This record gives sequence, C-alpha cells and structure tokens, in this order.
Amino acid sequence: MGVVTAPLFWLIMGVMLFFLELAVPGFILFFFGLGALLTSLAVYLFHLSLSWQLALFIIASLVALFSLRNIVQRQFIHPPAEEDLDIPLVTVGDRGVVTSRIDPPAEGRIRYSGTFWRAAAEEEIDEGEIISIVSQEGLIIHVERV
Repeated sequence: MGVVTAPLFWLIMGVMLFFLELAVPGFILFFFGLGALLTSLAVYLFHLSLSWQLALFIIASLVALFSLRNIVQRQFIHPPAEEDLDIPLVTVGDRGVVTSRIDPPAEGRIRYSGTFWRAAAEEEIDEGEIISIVSQEGLIIHVERV
C-alpha cells in the first residue's frame, strides 16, 4: 500500500466530518466537512504547504459556516408552520383513563389509544377514572369526567 496523499487525507476528513454530523447535533460539522473537501480540491490542483492547507481549511470552514448556515437551516430545518401544529391527534368524545391525577390548574396524564398524553380539566379527576375527550390544544388534551 502507498502513503496517503494530502488530497486524499482532506477528502477522507471531509467525508468523516459529514458522517459525524449525523451523530452530533448542532449542524456545524457539515461546514467543516465542506472546508475539508475544498481544501482537498485545492491541494489536488495546486501544491500547497501544510501551513497553507490548514489556513485554507480554517478560512473555508468558517466562511461556509457563517455565510451558509442560516440559509441551509432555513431550507432543511425550518420550524413547522403554524397550521401544522393544530393537526387533530385525538377524536372528541373518545374515552380514556387517567393515569396521573388531574388537579387544576396543574396537568395530569391520561392513557388514550395506547399512548400517554398530558391532560387538563376544569375539575379534579383522580387516577383510574374514565374520562371523555373534550378538545385538543397542541399536545394537551382537555378532558372531563364521564
């Protein structure tokens, strides 16, 4: 086997940084991966010393990070639209069981359709009581005693 050349080294570093981005939250390593790929291309086309390679990597990574991060985040990691938040996940009138006491104004928990939900009510409802679903507000279900 041969020695790893500088362009191949930077290419491997860029690909590794892309894969690390999948495991580490924050969406930053992606741009350092772009900097490594750009450095790999530059070293392949021009003979650069190690100090120039490192300088190019740092500059390219930071320029990509500060200039492209907001643009890419808006395209791929945008918050859900307001209308997406009000998708009904429950059916009004269905029944469930209180698993954690509901003591207004504090929330409790119910079991409905095989899932545990945060629940609110106008009255105290003890654990184990059967409830009826009145409405849904985001991920909180409003219930009443049956």
